[in-house]
Amino acid sequence: AGLCFALACDMRVAAPAAKLGVTFVGLGLSPGMGATHFLPMIVGPQVATRMLLTGEVLTAEQACANGLVMSVDDNPVSAALDLTMRMARQAPLASRLCLRSLRMKQDRDLDIALWREADAQSQCYASRQLAEGVKALQEKREPCWPQ
Repeated sequence: AGLCFALACDMRVAAPAAKLGVTFVGLGLSPGMGATHFLPMIVGPQVATRMLLTGEVLTAEQACANGLVMSVDDNPVSAALDLTMRMARQAPLASRLCLRSLRMKQDRDLDIALWREADAQSQCYASRQLAEGVKALQEKREPCWPQ
């Protein structure tokens, strides 16, 4: 869920030890929280599809190479704050208008994606596959998916 929150951010900085992935499907649950909307826009459709359907977890360096994060820093909070301060020194009106323009594309059809994800997840909640995915995770074993 943490990565899904980060996907909605304008920029992301990762610590060197960070692991980033979207592992819903491996649990028996369709991705949610806007993952299917934001991830393809950030890393491209092929990488997003691979990550979403395999549950692949990337290292910080892999995430940076794929555009999922903009940088890797030993102190990501400090790096993010430094960047924020640089942005805050720019002209407020121009910055606000620029950000509004940048977000127009990412906000387009977000409501449709969230409704679709919610519908898909509601179908998974009642499935034996989700129950098996959760049980397998708890027992630290590979799931045996019921049909």
